[in-house]
Amino acid sequence: SKNKFLEYTSDGNMQASLDVNISVPLIDSDGSYLVLAEKEGKRIYLISGNNIIWQNSVEGNISKVSVNKNGYVSIIITNTTYKSVVVVYKTDGTELFRRYLASNYALCTNISDNNKYLAIGEIDYSGTIINSYVNIISIQLAQTDPNNSIINTYQSESGEIITNINYYDKDSAICMFNSYIQKVTATDNSKIYDINNNDLFIDINLENNIAIVRKQSSGIFSYEYELAIKSLNNGNETLYILDKEIPKSVMVQQNLIALCFGNELKIVNSNGWLLKNYTSSKEIKSVVLGNSIAGIVYKNRIEIIDL
Repeated sequence: SKNKFLEYTSDGNMQASLDVNISVPLIDSDGSYLVLAEKEGKRIYLISGNNIIWQNSVEGNISKVSVNKNGYVSIIITNTTYKSVVVVYKTDGTELFRRYLASNYALCTNISDNNKYLAIGEIDYSGTIINSYVNIISIQLAQTDPNNSIINTYQSESGEIITNINYYDKDSAICMFNSYIQKVTATDNSKIYDINNNDLFIDINLENNIAIVRKQSSGIFSYEYELAIKSLNNGNETLYILDKEIPKSVMVQQNLIALCFGNELKIVNSNGWLLKNYTSSKEIKSVVLGNSIAGIVYKNRIEIIDL
């Protein structure tokens, strides 16, 4: 707000006020790190605790940011002589390498938790049929032998658009496309879920799981809804029944899933247990999740609740 990044404790006390030159933010966080950038702008910040760890200005416009739990940052830059440029930084702000895309557009990136791999989701619009690709890049090779740093490339099924990537289990990139979810590693690929018309919300950011809100027919003209939590370890599903209510939005953070129904908020953990059922007198605009708290965002205020 007004070029200030404000931090509050869970009881509402201001903890820090940091100067940032940001009007429309791009944000990603993992563990104790948060990356903040100007959407379609040039400024980027890495924040941890009460401090700005580093800040930088880039040539071109930033369209996407990502940070892993160790503070490694990847960003996508557009509006240069290339279709996209992907830049990777260490925790201290040192630029490790750049990858220039001359024919494809980069839509998403993610860095593995062991800092070894960068996954880039790319799309090629040049042909009559859209093609998406996931390139797994060795971060070490990208610094010493960039021409041979791609250690695996996955091409999507015809006409598919990649929408998100999230690393799981150190070296497995979970990649979501229009109609399916694929696991891509440094050595192999495997499909883990086919998306169908009954799947209303899907999020691959849940730790070790996929969150799916789907409808089930309960009669000729009626439906019931359920939250399915699909394990990436064994493929088993845990269900939380929503009855006849469909959430207006779904937010996922680590092991928590927030289901917003307008004036009501349900927070469920990855084991399918309801942790919080909160009812508000006003319409909830959005929700932000932490490890043990939730921020409920209204039009003109934010309310913090403990889980």
